[in-house]
Formats: sequence, structure tokens, C-alpha cells
Amino acid sequence: MPSPPPHIPRSNERTVLQKLNRSHGLTLYQLYPAGRLLLNSMLAKGWIELQPDGKTYCRTVKGEEAMKLKLKIG
Repeated sequence: MPSPPPHIPRSNERTVLQKLNRSHGLTLYQLYPAGRLLLNSMLAKGWIELQPDGKTYCRTVKGEEAMKLKLKIG
């Protein structure tokens, strides 16, 4: 099965987005099994952001919009 387009979250990205919300941040350890590589990719897409404390991540508005996208199969 081909990978989804880059603007649609894959299952591991969707898992991270589901754990996060816009008001409360989670640390890298709380987002396990997601690693730095995955989080850096999601930061680059604008789906998450690093909080001013430099330790926690939150979902962005763009991340919320990505969660609403549906993958068309078939």
C-alpha cells in the first residue's frame, strides 16, 4: 500500500497529534514511542510546536486541521 501524501498524517504522526492538545504540552518522554526524528518532521510541517520552556510540545492549528483530513482508499 502506498504512503499517504505528506499533508495527511501517517498513523504514527496521528498518534502524536491525538496525544497532544493546544493548551497542555507533553515532553518527548511522554510522547514515546515517537522519537526526535518524527517530532522534527512534524515541527517542519507546522503540526506541532515546541513550547517556550524548550521541553514540551503542543499541537498547532495546522496540526488540528491535519487531523481532520481523511485518507482516501481505493
